[in-house]
Amino acid sequence: MLNVEKITPVIMSGGAGSRLWPLSLQAEPKQLLPLVTDKTMLQETVARFDNDLYHDPVFICNASHADLITAQMAQIDRKIGAIIIEPEGRNTASCAVVAALHAEKIEKNSLFLLVPADHHISKPHAFRRAVAAGAPVAAKGHLVTFGMVPDHPATGFGYIRKGDNLAPGTFNVEEFVEKPPKSVAETYVSSGRYFWNSGIFLFDSKTLISEMQSHSPDVEKYSRMSYETANADSGRIYLDAEPFSKIPSVPVDKAVMEQTQKAVVIPCDLGWHDIGSFKALHELKAGDDGMAISGAVITENTTQALIDTDGPLVSVVGLDNIAVIVKEGRVLVLNLDAAQDVKAIVETLKAQDKTDLL
Repeated sequence: MLNVEKITPVIMSGGAGSRLWPLSLQAEPKQLLPLVTDKTMLQETVARFDNDLYHDPVFICNASHADLITAQMAQIDRKIGAIIIEPEGRNTASCAVVAALHAEKIEKNSLFLLVPADHHISKPHAFRRAVAAGAPVAAKGHLVTFGMVPDHPATGFGYIRKGDNLAPGTFNVEEFVEKPPKSVAETYVSSGRYFWNSGIFLFDSKTLISEMQSHSPDVEKYSRMSYETANADSGRIYLDAEPFSKIPSVPVDKAVMEQTQKAVVIPCDLGWHDIGSFKALHELKAGDDGMAISGAVITENTTQALIDTDGPLVSVVGLDNIAVIVKEGRVLVLNLDAAQDVKAIVETLKAQDKTDLL
Protein backbone atom coordinates (compact mmCIF):
# COMPACT_ATOMS: atom_id res chain seq x y z
CA MET A 1 0.00 0.00 0.00
CA LEU A 2 1.26 3.47 -0.89
CA ASN A 3 2.04 6.05 1.76
CA VAL A 4 0.44 9.06 0.12
CA GLU A 5 0.54 12.51 1.71
CA LYS A 6 -1.73 14.36 -0.71
CA ILE A 7 -3.90 13.84 -3.77
CA THR A 8 -3.32 15.80 -6.97
CA PRO A 9 -6.64 17.04 -8.39
CA VAL A 10 -6.52 17.12 -12.21
CA ILE A 11 -9.39 19.05 -13.76
CA MET A 12 -10.32 18.31 -17.37
CA SER A 13 -11.50 21.55 -18.94
CA GLY A 14 -11.34 20.82 -22.65
CA GLY A 15 -14.96 20.50 -23.78
CA ALA A 16 -16.84 23.02 -25.92
CA GLY A 17 -20.32 22.30 -24.52
CA SER A 18 -21.89 21.95 -27.97
CA ARG A 19 -25.30 20.92 -26.60
CA LEU A 20 -25.50 24.21 -24.68
CA TRP A 21 -24.94 26.45 -27.72
CA PRO A 22 -25.29 29.43 -27.89
CA LEU A 23 -24.99 29.82 -24.11
CA SER A 24 -21.72 27.89 -24.36
CA LEU A 25 -19.36 29.12 -27.07
CA GLN A 26 -15.92 27.91 -28.11
CA ALA A 27 -14.29 31.06 -26.74
CA GLU A 28 -16.15 30.67 -23.44
CA PRO A 29 -17.48 27.14 -22.93
CA LYS A 30 -19.90 26.06 -20.22
CA GLN A 31 -17.27 25.19 -17.62
CA LEU A 32 -16.12 28.81 -17.66
CA LEU A 33 -19.64 30.17 -17.15
CA PRO A 34 -21.69 30.77 -13.95
CA LEU A 35 -24.49 28.42 -14.96
CA VAL A 36 -25.79 27.49 -11.51
CA THR A 37 -24.39 29.94 -8.95
CA ASP A 38 -22.51 33.24 -9.10
CA LYS A 39 -19.30 31.20 -9.47
CA THR A 40 -18.30 29.55 -12.73
CA MET A 41 -18.47 25.77 -12.91
CA LEU A 42 -14.66 25.65 -12.95
CA GLN A 43 -14.50 27.78 -9.81
CA GLU A 44 -17.07 25.55 -8.13
CA THR A 45 -15.00 22.49 -9.05
CA VAL A 46 -11.81 23.94 -7.57
CA ALA A 47 -13.62 24.96 -4.37
CA ARG A 48 -14.10 21.27 -3.55
CA PHE A 49 -10.34 20.93 -3.06
CA ASP A 50 -10.04 23.35 -0.16
CA ASN A 51 -8.38 21.26 2.51
CA ASP A 52 -4.97 19.78 3.27
CA LEU A 53 -5.76 16.52 1.47
CA TYR A 54 -4.95 18.08 -1.91
CA HIS A 55 -2.09 19.59 -3.85
CA ASP A 56 -2.81 22.73 -5.89
CA PRO A 57 -5.10 21.85 -8.82
CA VAL A 58 -3.77 20.96 -12.26
CA PHE A 59 -5.79 21.84 -15.35
CA ILE A 60 -5.87 20.17 -18.76
CA CYS A 61 -7.31 22.44 -21.44
CA ASN A 62 -6.73 23.92 -24.89
CA ALA A 63 -4.55 26.97 -25.47
CA SER A 64 -7.43 29.40 -25.99
CA HIS A 65 -8.75 28.83 -22.46
CA ALA A 66 -5.50 29.00 -20.48
CA ASP A 67 -5.68 32.75 -19.83
CA LEU A 68 -9.35 32.50 -18.81
CA ILE A 69 -8.54 29.74 -16.32
CA THR A 70 -5.70 31.82 -14.88
CA ALA A 71 -7.99 34.82 -14.51
CA GLN A 72 -10.78 32.81 -12.89
CA MET A 73 -8.42 31.27 -10.35
CA ALA A 74 -7.12 34.76 -9.51
CA GLN A 75 -10.72 35.87 -8.88
CA ILE A 76 -11.08 33.26 -6.13
CA ASP A 77 -7.47 33.59 -4.94
CA ARG A 78 -6.47 30.02 -5.75
CA LYS A 79 -2.98 28.87 -6.70
CA ILE A 80 -2.52 26.78 -9.84
CA GLY A 81 -0.36 23.66 -9.81
CA ALA A 82 0.04 23.69 -13.60
CA ILE A 83 -1.92 24.21 -16.79
CA ILE A 84 -1.35 21.39 -19.28
CA ILE A 85 -2.28 22.46 -22.80
CA GLU A 86 -3.50 19.97 -25.40
CA PRO A 87 -2.81 20.70 -29.09
CA GLU A 88 -6.25 19.25 -29.93
CA GLY A 89 -8.99 17.21 -28.30
CA ARG A 90 -8.15 13.54 -27.68
CA ASN A 91 -10.80 12.45 -25.15
CA THR A 92 -10.14 11.43 -21.55
CA ALA A 93 -7.83 8.40 -21.80
CA SER A 94 -4.93 10.61 -22.83
CA CYS A 95 -5.85 13.03 -20.01
CA ALA A 96 -5.54 10.16 -17.53
CA VAL A 97 -2.06 9.17 -18.72
CA VAL A 98 -0.76 12.74 -18.81
CA ALA A 99 -2.28 13.36 -15.38
CA ALA A 100 -0.56 10.26 -13.98
CA LEU A 101 2.81 11.29 -15.36
CA HIS A 102 2.46 14.80 -13.98
CA ALA A 103 1.25 13.57 -10.58
CA GLU A 104 4.38 11.43 -10.34
CA LYS A 105 6.47 14.57 -10.74
CA ILE A 106 4.63 16.27 -7.90
CA GLU A 107 4.81 13.34 -5.50
CA LYS A 108 6.31 9.91 -6.09
CA ASN A 109 3.86 7.00 -5.94
CA SER A 110 1.04 9.50 -5.86
CA LEU A 111 -2.72 9.46 -6.14
CA PHE A 112 -4.53 11.76 -8.52
CA LEU A 113 -8.20 12.62 -8.84
CA LEU A 114 -9.42 13.03 -12.42
CA VAL A 115 -12.52 15.22 -12.58
CA PRO A 116 -14.50 17.05 -15.29
CA ALA A 117 -14.81 20.82 -14.91
CA ASP A 118 -18.46 20.94 -15.94
CA HIS A 119 -20.27 18.96 -13.23
CA HIS A 120 -22.35 20.54 -10.49
CA ILE A 121 -22.16 18.96 -7.03
CA SER A 122 -24.53 20.40 -4.45
CA LYS A 123 -23.06 18.36 -1.57
CA PRO A 124 -19.33 19.18 -1.59
CA HIS A 125 -18.83 17.77 1.92
CA ALA A 126 -20.16 14.40 0.74
CA PHE A 127 -17.76 14.62 -2.20
CA ARG A 128 -14.79 15.16 0.10
CA ARG A 129 -15.86 12.23 2.30
CA ALA A 130 -16.17 9.97 -0.75
CA VAL A 131 -12.69 10.89 -1.99
CA ALA A 132 -11.22 10.37 1.49
CA ALA A 133 -12.86 6.93 1.61
CA GLY A 134 -11.50 6.09 -1.83
CA ALA A 135 -7.91 7.12 -1.11
CA PRO A 136 -6.82 3.99 0.83
CA VAL A 137 -8.58 1.79 -1.75
CA ALA A 138 -6.72 3.48 -4.63
CA ALA A 139 -3.48 3.33 -2.67
CA LYS A 140 -3.81 -0.47 -2.62
CA GLY A 141 -3.76 -0.51 -6.43
CA HIS A 142 -7.45 -0.37 -7.30
CA LEU A 143 -8.81 1.97 -9.96
CA VAL A 144 -11.62 3.82 -8.22
CA THR A 145 -14.66 5.38 -9.83
CA PHE A 146 -17.51 7.10 -8.04
CA GLY A 147 -21.01 5.91 -8.93
CA MET A 148 -23.87 8.30 -8.40
CA VAL A 149 -26.94 6.79 -6.72
CA PRO A 150 -29.71 7.31 -9.33
CA ASP A 151 -32.91 9.06 -8.31
CA HIS A 152 -34.67 8.53 -11.65
CA PRO A 153 -34.24 6.28 -14.73
CA ALA A 154 -32.01 8.61 -16.72
CA THR A 155 -31.26 7.61 -20.32
CA GLY A 156 -28.51 10.18 -20.88
CA PHE A 157 -25.91 8.56 -18.60
CA GLY A 158 -23.92 5.36 -18.66
CA TYR A 159 -24.37 3.01 -15.70
CA ILE A 160 -22.05 0.90 -13.54
CA ARG A 161 -23.21 -2.44 -12.11
CA LYS A 162 -21.68 -3.29 -8.77
CA GLY A 163 -20.30 -6.73 -8.03
CA ASP A 164 -18.93 -8.23 -4.82
CA ASN A 165 -18.25 -6.11 -1.79
CA LEU A 166 -14.55 -5.28 -1.53
CA ALA A 167 -14.57 -3.05 1.55
CA PRO A 168 -17.21 -1.07 3.45
CA GLY A 169 -19.00 1.03 0.84
CA THR A 170 -16.76 -0.20 -1.98
CA PHE A 171 -17.59 -2.81 -4.64
CA ASN A 172 -15.85 -4.52 -7.50
CA VAL A 173 -17.16 -3.32 -10.85
CA GLU A 174 -19.13 -6.05 -12.59
CA GLU A 175 -20.00 -4.15 -15.76
CA PHE A 176 -20.07 -0.74 -17.42
CA VAL A 177 -23.27 -0.23 -19.41
CA GLU A 178 -23.92 2.27 -22.21
CA LYS A 179 -26.81 4.74 -22.06
CA PRO A 180 -29.93 2.54 -21.85
CA PRO A 181 -33.48 3.05 -23.14
CA LYS A 182 -35.95 4.16 -20.47
CA SER A 183 -37.48 0.71 -19.90
CA VAL A 184 -34.03 -0.73 -19.18
CA ALA A 185 -33.02 2.24 -17.03
CA GLU A 186 -36.12 1.66 -14.91
CA THR A 187 -35.02 -1.90 -14.14
CA TYR A 188 -31.52 -0.64 -13.29
CA VAL A 189 -32.82 1.89 -10.79
CA SER A 190 -35.26 -0.52 -9.13
CA SER A 191 -32.55 -3.19 -8.74
CA GLY A 192 -30.32 -1.07 -6.53
CA ARG A 193 -27.24 -2.56 -8.22
CA TYR A 194 -26.62 0.15 -10.80
CA PHE A 195 -25.17 3.63 -10.46
CA TRP A 196 -24.67 6.51 -12.84
CA ASN A 197 -21.18 6.70 -14.30
CA SER A 198 -19.96 10.09 -13.09
CA GLY A 199 -16.67 10.16 -14.99
CA ILE A 200 -14.83 10.95 -11.74
CA PHE A 201 -11.84 8.72 -11.00
CA LEU A 202 -9.22 8.27 -8.27
CA PHE A 203 -6.05 6.49 -9.38
CA ASP A 204 -2.64 5.50 -8.15
CA SER A 205 -0.44 6.89 -10.94
CA LYS A 206 1.75 3.80 -11.30
CA THR A 207 -1.22 1.41 -11.44
CA LEU A 208 -3.02 3.55 -14.02
CA ILE A 209 0.07 3.64 -16.24
CA SER A 210 0.61 -0.12 -15.89
CA GLU A 211 -3.01 -0.95 -16.70
CA MET A 212 -3.04 1.47 -19.63
CA GLN A 213 0.11 -0.17 -21.00
CA SER A 214 -1.64 -3.53 -20.81
CA HIS A 215 -5.02 -2.56 -22.26
CA SER A 216 -4.40 0.53 -24.44
CA PRO A 217 -0.67 0.63 -25.17
CA ASP A 218 -0.90 3.23 -27.94
CA VAL A 219 -2.70 5.64 -25.65
CA GLU A 220 0.00 5.23 -23.04
CA LYS A 221 2.90 5.35 -25.52
CA TYR A 222 1.96 8.50 -27.41
CA SER A 223 0.59 10.32 -24.37
CA ARG A 224 3.90 9.68 -22.59
CA MET A 225 5.91 10.86 -25.61
CA SER A 226 3.82 14.01 -25.87
CA TYR A 227 4.30 14.79 -22.17
CA GLU A 228 7.99 13.93 -22.00
CA THR A 229 8.83 16.15 -24.99
CA ALA A 230 6.50 18.98 -23.96
CA ASN A 231 7.60 22.59 -23.66
CA ALA A 232 7.17 24.17 -20.24
CA ASP A 233 6.93 27.90 -19.65
CA SER A 234 5.74 29.83 -16.59
CA GLY A 235 3.60 27.05 -15.13
CA ARG A 236 2.17 25.98 -18.48
CA ILE A 237 3.04 22.69 -20.14
CA TYR A 238 2.50 22.54 -23.90
CA LEU A 239 2.13 18.92 -24.97
CA ASP A 240 4.09 17.94 -28.09
CA ALA A 241 1.67 18.05 -31.03
CA GLU A 242 3.37 15.42 -33.21
CA PRO A 243 3.06 12.40 -30.88
CA PHE A 244 -0.18 13.80 -29.48
CA SER A 245 -1.82 13.52 -32.90
CA LYS A 246 -1.21 9.75 -32.83
CA ILE A 247 -3.09 9.14 -29.58
CA PRO A 248 -6.31 7.14 -30.12
CA SER A 249 -9.29 9.29 -29.16
CA VAL A 250 -11.04 7.14 -26.55
CA PRO A 251 -12.50 7.75 -23.09
CA VAL A 252 -10.71 6.37 -20.05
CA ASP A 253 -13.72 4.10 -19.42
CA LYS A 254 -13.18 2.16 -22.64
CA ALA A 255 -9.41 2.42 -22.65
CA VAL A 256 -8.91 0.82 -19.27
CA MET A 257 -11.85 0.76 -16.83
CA GLU A 258 -13.98 -1.65 -18.87
CA GLN A 259 -11.01 -4.01 -19.38
CA THR A 260 -9.09 -4.01 -16.11
CA GLN A 261 -9.71 -6.41 -13.24
CA LYS A 262 -8.87 -3.65 -10.78
CA ALA A 263 -11.90 -1.38 -11.23
CA VAL A 264 -13.98 -0.64 -8.13
CA VAL A 265 -16.96 1.65 -7.57
CA ILE A 266 -17.88 3.70 -4.53
CA PRO A 267 -21.61 4.55 -4.62
CA CYS A 268 -22.39 8.00 -3.29
CA ASP A 269 -25.01 10.72 -3.16
CA LEU A 270 -23.31 14.01 -3.99
CA GLY A 271 -26.18 16.01 -5.42
CA TRP A 272 -24.43 15.40 -8.74
CA HIS A 273 -25.57 16.94 -12.01
CA ASP A 274 -23.88 16.53 -15.38
CA ILE A 275 -25.13 19.66 -17.13
CA GLY A 276 -24.90 18.23 -20.63
CA SER A 277 -28.05 19.74 -22.13
CA PHE A 278 -30.61 22.49 -21.70
CA LYS A 279 -33.04 19.92 -20.32
CA ALA A 280 -30.55 19.08 -17.57
CA LEU A 281 -29.94 22.76 -16.90
CA HIS A 282 -33.69 23.40 -16.67
CA GLU A 283 -34.16 20.52 -14.23
CA LEU A 284 -31.44 21.95 -12.03
CA LYS A 285 -32.46 25.62 -12.10
CA ALA A 286 -36.27 25.58 -12.35
CA GLY A 287 -38.26 26.67 -9.32
CA ASP A 288 -41.40 25.02 -8.01
CA ASP A 289 -43.31 26.67 -10.84
CA GLY A 290 -41.14 24.94 -13.44
CA MET A 291 -39.67 28.22 -14.67
CA ALA A 292 -36.00 29.23 -14.92
CA ILE A 293 -35.76 32.84 -16.10
CA SER A 294 -32.72 35.07 -16.59
CA GLY A 295 -32.68 38.54 -18.14
CA ALA A 296 -35.46 40.62 -19.67
CA VAL A 297 -38.30 38.11 -20.04
CA ILE A 298 -42.10 38.32 -20.10
CA THR A 299 -44.20 35.15 -20.14
CA GLU A 300 -47.91 34.52 -20.41
CA ASN A 301 -49.55 31.12 -20.05
CA THR A 302 -46.14 29.48 -20.35
CA THR A 303 -44.97 26.52 -18.28
CA GLN A 304 -41.83 24.38 -17.83
CA ALA A 305 -39.50 26.85 -19.52
CA LEU A 306 -35.83 27.84 -19.47
CA ILE A 307 -35.42 31.36 -20.84
CA ASP A 308 -32.10 33.20 -20.80
CA THR A 309 -31.36 36.44 -22.63
CA ASP A 310 -28.29 38.69 -22.42
CA GLY A 311 -30.13 41.82 -23.54
CA PRO A 312 -33.07 41.75 -25.96
CA LEU A 313 -36.51 41.39 -24.40
CA VAL A 314 -37.91 37.87 -24.85
CA SER A 315 -41.69 37.40 -24.66
CA VAL A 316 -43.20 33.91 -24.68
CA VAL A 317 -46.92 33.15 -24.86
CA GLY A 318 -48.79 29.85 -24.58
CA LEU A 319 -45.87 27.43 -24.76
CA ASP A 320 -44.76 24.50 -22.59
CA ASN A 321 -41.53 22.53 -22.14
CA ILE A 322 -39.30 24.95 -24.05
CA ALA A 323 -35.99 26.76 -23.86
CA VAL A 324 -35.22 30.13 -25.42
CA ILE A 325 -31.60 31.25 -25.35
CA VAL A 326 -30.36 34.61 -26.63
CA LYS A 327 -26.65 35.38 -26.48
CA GLU A 328 -24.58 37.86 -28.47
CA GLY A 329 -27.07 38.00 -31.32
CA ARG A 330 -27.55 34.22 -31.51
CA VAL A 331 -31.03 32.86 -30.81
CA LEU A 332 -32.03 29.26 -30.05
CA VAL A 333 -35.59 28.04 -29.50
CA LEU A 334 -36.18 24.37 -28.72
CA ASN A 335 -38.45 21.81 -27.17
CA LEU A 336 -36.67 20.58 -24.06
CA ASP A 337 -37.30 16.97 -25.05
CA ALA A 338 -35.10 17.60 -28.11
CA ALA A 339 -32.26 19.11 -26.08
CA GLN A 340 -29.74 16.47 -27.20
CA ASP A 341 -30.26 17.58 -30.82
CA VAL A 342 -28.75 21.03 -30.31
CA LYS A 343 -25.39 19.55 -31.28
CA ALA A 344 -26.82 19.02 -34.80
CA ILE A 345 -27.18 22.80 -35.13
CA VAL A 346 -23.53 23.18 -34.21
CA GLU A 347 -22.54 20.60 -36.81
CA THR A 348 -24.63 22.40 -39.44
CA LEU A 349 -22.91 25.70 -38.69
CA LYS A 350 -19.54 23.98 -39.05
CA ALA A 351 -20.59 22.44 -42.37
CA GLN A 352 -21.72 25.86 -43.58
CA ASP A 353 -18.38 27.36 -42.55
CA LYS A 354 -20.07 29.65 -40.01
CA THR A 355 -17.66 28.90 -37.21
CA ASP A 356 -17.67 32.57 -36.21
CA LEU A 357 -21.10 31.84 -34.69
CA LEU A 358 -19.68 29.07 -32.53
